Amino acid sequence: MQLDKNETAIVLVEFQKQWTEKGLFHRLVKRELESREVVKNTQRLVAEARKLGIRIIHAPLVVDPRNKKGWMAYLTFGRIFTKDSWKSEFVPGLFEEGDPVAKREYYNYQAFDAFYKSGLEETLHAHNIKNIFICGFATDQCPAKTLRTAERRGFNPFLVADCTATFNGFFQKSAERKHNGRVVTSQELLETEN
Repeated sequence: MQLDKNETAIVLVEFQKQWTEKGLFHRLVKRELESREVVKNTQRLVAEARKLGIRIIHAPLVVDPRNKKGWMAYLTFGRIFTKDSWKSEFVPGLFEEGDPVAKREYYNYQAFDAFYKSGLEETLHAHNIKNIFICGFATDQCPAKTLRTAERRGFNPFLVADCTATFNGFFQKSAERKHNGRVVTSQELLETEN
């Protein structure tokens, strides 16, 4: 697979401290996150991709407790991915000034898709991106739904398996099987660009 780096981006879906540091969400993915070295793999991928000129796009979820949008934002009292708190901060080593950010403020079932009311599609078109490599949490939820939407909207999306994590190995493998042919490792992605 040979791809034009100028038409390629890595989309980091919810690569935020809510998933990678203390708390319930972290405990839900901790085993997979650590055993598969997801943060380390993604930091390495992003650093190498930047050297190759591949764009990095962030797709965080940020919930404003004073202006909750979506039924899950109300259900969690705005205490998940909370605006202006450590929970919504990017994982260290991934964000650089100038990186495009397609922020989602809605927290409901539709918002498990990074395209939902975020401006992600407009950002991709603005940078002439056709090939999307998706990393993030939880694999079978937000990244998988984002991949399906990207495909429906005419993009060429892939799931970067070793830069995603979910609740257990069964769900991880199931998500990868469902998207067979659209799953790569970070190493395979970098090899396509050399």
